[in-house]
Amino acid sequence: MKPIKTFEQFILEKSSGDILKPKRNEWVKINPRKYPELADEFYDLIKTAYSSIGGHAKISTPADVFKDPDWTYWMGVDVHKSPDLDVIIWGQNTKYGIKFSGVGHDGDKISKKEYLNHKIADLNKRGFFGEISGKLAEILIGRHNVPVVSNEADVEKVLGKDITWHGKHPTDPNMPGDGWYTRMLGGKPHEKILVGKPKI
Repeated sequence: MKPIKTFEQFILEKSSGDILKPKRNEWVKINPRKYPELADEFYDLIKTAYSSIGGHAKISTPADVFKDPDWTYWMGVDVHKSPDLDVIIWGQNTKYGIKFSGVGHDGDKISKKEYLNHKIADLNKRGFFGEISGKLAEILIGRHNVPVVSNEADVEKVLGKDITWHGKHPTDPNMPGDGWYTRMLGGKPHEKILVGKPKI
């Protein structure tokens, strides 16, 4: 005879498909305060998305997913046959607009394409922006010409963080964009560039 599960155990086992009931290919807003039980599932998506670069700078366990109180903007989409979300994005609501903080996906080619298309569309709208680097910068700036914030004072104003300004990428002359800088993330220096259209 199987042990009877408590209500709490039953709730914790529910997936994003059970909870949010997303319609296929339609992005939905997610309230992390209302659905903290999604942390494990979202962590798996984030872990997959950042596996090639050693993980997300601020997320190393499921407990970190909804830990930052500034991460209030969450969206996701189901692009496959299963009802669960295949892609999530999150960020901060700031006085300059939505600042993207990260992405999670299942690693599938279709999911990655959906993420890129959505990101490109958002970054071309006023009030959406984010920091990028590496391969994503090559794709978004080099191939899709997303807007770059190339003024040092504007970058410092929007980020409100200490940065070391470079202009051109400090180590890779082939990297596109003229707004590169270094700043500390997770206790380590990272080269970043600010893209999109913040409300400056």
